[in-house]
Formats: sequence, structure tokens, C-alpha cells
Amino acid sequence: MGKDMKLVFPHKEHKDFELIGDKFTIGKSDDADIQIDAIGMSDVHATLTQDGQDFSLIIENPAAMASVNGRLVKGEKEVREGDLMIIAQVHCKIVGETKVQADDNRTRIRMALPKYVLRGVSGVYFGKTFPLRGKTSLGRHSDNDIFVNVDGISRKHAVISVVADGLEIEDLGSSNGTYVNGEKISTESIDIGDEVKLDNIRFLIQSPGMPDKTPKQKGNSTQKTEVSTPVLQPQSGSTGSGLKWVVSILVLTGAAVAGAWYMGYLDKFL
Repeated sequence: MGKDMKLVFPHKEHKDFELIGDKFTIGKSDDADIQIDAIGMSDVHATLTQDGQDFSLIIENPAAMASVNGRLVKGEKEVREGDLMIIAQVHCKIVGETKVQADDNRTRIRMALPKYVLRGVSGVYFGKTFPLRGKTSLGRHSDNDIFVNVDGISRKHAVISVVADGLEIEDLGSSNGTYVNGEKISTESIDIGDEVKLDNIRFLIQSPGMPDKTPKQKGNSTQKTEVSTPVLQPQSGSTGSGLKWVVSILVLTGAAVAGAWYMGYLDKFL
């Protein structure tokens, strides 16, 4: 089973970054997928690519300094889990999902489960689950709580808030819109079972551990299904066809006999 990979910063000067997608630009520009404002960092300093569990660090600008395990990167360098990358002066590593530690019989504090979760049902986010607590921002910028690194998603796309009577979603002026159960919204109340769509990336609102449910449809979406009854057309049976042939033969035979009598061919028989 594959791991959920993250880019982490050992010195904790930046937030961990979940690597969902196949290409991530790193730099201080607002257009960079992973924005890092640090000394010596270019607007777009490096690109990190992912192919399954394989990663590569790409440096296109010869003046941009980066290293992997102390070796200077010129062009492209393979990066494995746990390798130390220094980009400009920022230390970072790619790590997999934290493994469950063996039970040492110590008392642990159980973290309360969230009341709501957001589960991806399309694209690279299919099957991914994100807890919804307080306010949760979604967008293509790495500062968002849920980083959606997909073309068509705005950098600050939407925010989901836990309110007294459930959840509320607000579109943050995104270019391609936010939809709830197929309807474009600006602000909308949402609940368990609703479908949230950012551009063409779809999520479901669920509670932890609940089985999959078909998204609810708001508005008058009930349609009657009419079952048409086939109308049987009368068809000529074999008996009717045979009778028509018999009648035709009799008529023709009668006409022939009448003609022969009229011409005198039957006088010798009379």
C-alpha cells in the first residue's frame, strides 16, 4: 500500500506540505505552489516532480542554489524519502505517513474525532479524507488547510466553516466557481451527504466512519419515470395468408373457365 507523502521542514519554519499531485514549483513568488520567502530564494527557485513514489528536484536557473544530501544540484536530481534537500537556505525532506508506534502500555490522550470530514470522490483526491474543524480553507496555494494542486482551482478558492447548526461554505471569488449539489453558490449551508465541487474536483461531506452515500440533490429534482407499454400491432397469421391464396386461385380458375366457354373451347364437352 502506498504512503501519503509530505514535504516537511525540520526547523519548523514552514508548514508541512502534503504532496498530492505530480508537479510542485518552489519559490517566493505568489505563483509558486510551495511559497517560501527566504534569503536567496528566487521567485521560482526549483520544481519538485512526483511519479508514484519517485521524486526528482529540478533546477532550471543556474544561479539558483540547491543540494540533495550535500551534493549540488545542476539540472535534475533524484530525491528519495528522507533525503535532505537545501533549497536556497531552507532545509526540507520528503517523508511518508507517520507509522503507528507499538503499544507501550502508557495511557494516551485520545483526540476527539471531528464531527464532519471532507472526502475526495474524484481525481487525485479520490479517497482522501480531511477533517473539518473551525474554518478550513481550500485552494491551490500551499498556505491553505486543504491544498488542491489542480489547474482550474484558484489560489484562495473557498472556505468551509463549522457553525452552530452545521456547516457553511463560502466561495472566495474563485475563477471557476464553487458548487453545492450541482448549483453554483457564493455562500451556502451544507450538511452530511452534500456534494461540494471546486471547478471539476468533487468532495462529499461525511461524518467519520460513515458509509458512502449518493449526494443529495437540492431543489425539485424528482423526476417521474414513465414505463411505456408496447402496443401490439395486429399481424397477419399464416392461416389468413393461406386463405387469401385459395381465394385468388379460385377467382383465376373461374375466369379461365369463363373465357374458355366464351371462346367455344368447351362446346365439345357439353
